[in-house]
Amino acid sequence: MDPATDPVTAVLARIPVDGPVPPLPDPAARVRLREEFGWTVTQMGKATSVRRETVWTWESDPPRAPRGEKGQLYARLLAYFADELARAAATSGATAPVPVPDAAPPPQPAAAAEEEQPPLFDYDIEDPPELAWPDTDQSPALDNTAAQAEYPEYDAPGSGTYLPEDVTRPCVRCGKPTSCLVAGQPRHIYLQAMAAMGVPRCGTQPTAPAVPVLSTATEPSASAPVPAGVAPAPAPSADAAPPAAAPPVALPAAAPASPVRPPAVPRRPGAATSSALRRKTAKKPAVKAVAPEHADGPLAVLDITDGALTAHLVDGRSMLCPAKTLQALAAWALDKKKIRLGAAKLHDNGFHQDPLIILTEGAVAHFGLPTNLADQEDLRLSADDKIVKNITKAGWELTKSGFGPWARIFKRLDGKRHCVQLALVPWGALETRAWGKAGDLPAGELARMLGTYARLVITPRGTLAVTGEQLMTSLRPPTKAEWSEKENKYVSAKVPHTLHTVVDPAPCEAPDEHPVVVADYPEEGSRPASEALDEEACIWVRPAELITDDERARTHVAALDVQVAFLAACRRLHVGTGPAIHYPRNPSFDPELPGSWFLDLSHIETDPRLPSPFTSSGERPEGPGWYATPTVAYAVELGADVRPMEAWVRETHSPYLQPWYNTLRDAYLTVMADLGVTTELDDEAFLAAMAHYKDGDPLLVTLANAIKATAKSGIGKLRQRPNLGLDHVFGDPWPALKRLTWRPDIRAMILSKARTNMHRKMQSLTTAGRYPLAVNNDCVVYAIDGLSPLPVLLGPDGEPIRGGFRLGVNPGSVKHQGSQTIGWALDLLADGVNIANEIKDASLVRVA
Repeated sequence: MDPATDPVTAVLARIPVDGPVPPLPDPAARVRLREEFGWTVTQMGKATSVRRETVWTWESDPPRAPRGEKGQLYARLLAYFADELARAAATSGATAPVPVPDAAPPPQPAAAAEEEQPPLFDYDIEDPPELAWPDTDQSPALDNTAAQAEYPEYDAPGSGTYLPEDVTRPCVRCGKPTSCLVAGQPRHIYLQAMAAMGVPRCGTQPTAPAVPVLSTATEPSASAPVPAGVAPAPAPSADAAPPAAAPPVALPAAAPASPVRPPAVPRRPGAATSSALRRKTAKKPAVKAVAPEHADGPLAVLDITDGALTAHLVDGRSMLCPAKTLQALAAWALDKKKIRLGAAKLHDNGFHQDPLIILTEGAVAHFGLPTNLADQEDLRLSADDKIVKNITKAGWELTKSGFGPWARIFKRLDGKRHCVQLALVPWGALETRAWGKAGDLPAGELARMLGTYARLVITPRGTLAVTGEQLMTSLRPPTKAEWSEKENKYVSAKVPHTLHTVVDPAPCEAPDEHPVVVADYPEEGSRPASEALDEEACIWVRPAELITDDERARTHVAALDVQVAFLAACRRLHVGTGPAIHYPRNPSFDPELPGSWFLDLSHIETDPRLPSPFTSSGERPEGPGWYATPTVAYAVELGADVRPMEAWVRETHSPYLQPWYNTLRDAYLTVMADLGVTTELDDEAFLAAMAHYKDGDPLLVTLANAIKATAKSGIGKLRQRPNLGLDHVFGDPWPALKRLTWRPDIRAMILSKARTNMHRKMQSLTTAGRYPLAVNNDCVVYAIDGLSPLPVLLGPDGEPIRGGFRLGVNPGSVKHQGSQTIGWALDLLADGVNIANEIKDASLVRVA
């Protein structure tokens, strides 16, 4: 951006650098001054040369005190904001925000237009007729009749050109910034496909609704920080700057449980002075402003408060819900005049996220639903249940999965499906293994926690496995709208390098129950092990006789756990997106082709004190077998001469999971940073922070666990097997096979990559004479002197071992899983017990 037009540069030029440093106001006042002046946390971070996450910590409660020259500049900026706001109030007689220099104020709709808008539902909400849904645009358009007459209703495909990156101009139609030029004028392009997807043309976006609240005490304070999930705000005045985007991280400050942060700790050497590293760690996805049609957030939690059904929103507000039946609830949730729920699409080719309504036990009883379905099969209401019949009688439909813990209610209108997702907490919608005791939280806290998850990841759509799968397709939609000259309209077209077609797995990649396997091996369990691709995480114990005297003389054992290991393996991993091609006779190995290779790796010599990198058991292969591409590539890396005898490979491939990895990684790092574990901590500080981060805000701890479970479960969903024993016949297809994302070959690639990555680092540590005693998935145990795992990671020169493990919070780095005495370890190893699994017990010793 040109420094002459950069608002940050313009303000910094006016800040005095001499004289006494003004005192810092309290955190709430810091937020208020910044937002009323019209600055975002990104602009404040740019002005003070810090990351925007640092600005959030300065504005949180309790705040992190800014120090040094950056802290002084921060105090001067806030004092400047206060002076400018006071001057503007004195000259204008109103407390309107001071616009950012060179920022064009957007035009506003007429004040009386909202009153002229007819109600969306002109009927009794408890007895809705056949719905005739209006257009997506539900508020008055801007007064731009002359401008509209100048442009056609829809723009032609390819008629827009784009300005250089970070360069915008005010749109001639709506006045908001745009980087698109149409016919040489700055204007938001509007295609017919966008209208078909319900995207309103610029200048016609609805304003935030006036919603009834229970009391003024539930409304967010004007000086309170905007929460992560939603940033609803009244329309600014004509002289006001555009509202600042809400930070996508910390839970609302009103949460009763405040984070317990560890004391200030030193940063990793060089991290604070290296601008390149700072830019790398600070790179985050751009935070998009919340659209007016989603102003109340992605979800609401319904509970009985003071005897009335109440919807608790993610920003701490609450409002009454008049619905008495589930069909009325669905109509209410989709009525933009009553409540504006939902979230924006994650990709231009995708769809907006449907509203999510979470029903607590009180809300479940309110709608006449049983509060316990433990005695019913599959946790589903039967198709002839009275409630299900009432839903369908009112013109609504349920998905094939029926009415269970996660139910989708939808109605087809004008060729579209208008959907509402329900989650029933008493029915186990929030699985305790990942969400812990989240189902027992008060409705307001549950709304804030799930709203933060929705903002950082995606609105939950079911179990975390289902949500992880939905995140994949939402970030890489399989189809897009494309103009057809032949049909003279937009048609659905497949997007290259995505999972846009259901393909059969190769016989070696399919589980035993799959029809392609049963065709060759009709008897259950008759397929030889050598004919199945067995790419799993490693579980291995070193034989007791191979433990050296030096290791027995150590005082302790320490476990290292790889952070989100399977997610880390997705980084830059090319996976197949097309069908498998069979090469039956001696193909040449190509490490660039994802797939499965049949060859013999049993001749490769490996140190017996290390697990074999080629099998999940860690034992040396006994003969030829099937291996995924990363395993064979690692064999080549070890110097082996590989000669495949057969292969199933996919010549169409891409880093399909890269956006998925980026989203989950950034979400995990954001939550962990709020818990005091950042990427800039040195080794000792990191160990101390990780030892106590679970003592912090329990909502944030639950979020971190849920994000990790989303990654792990989403990968497992790629190879979902049938529910054996529940009306499934061996060899028959099961519903999961119809999904575009049922891809066992991709799961095999990920696990192969994760296992070989871990083995490569264990191999590097052997240069310093360190060998693992046991491995369990992503956890490895070494013999050491003392409790700290640092001696394992450092060479004789005191420097990190090249290519070895690194401590850190990033996926792929390691954390300290725990330490125990060497006597404890030797007793279990003598019995063949995997101490890498046992050391996770609560009795482990943590480094303080």
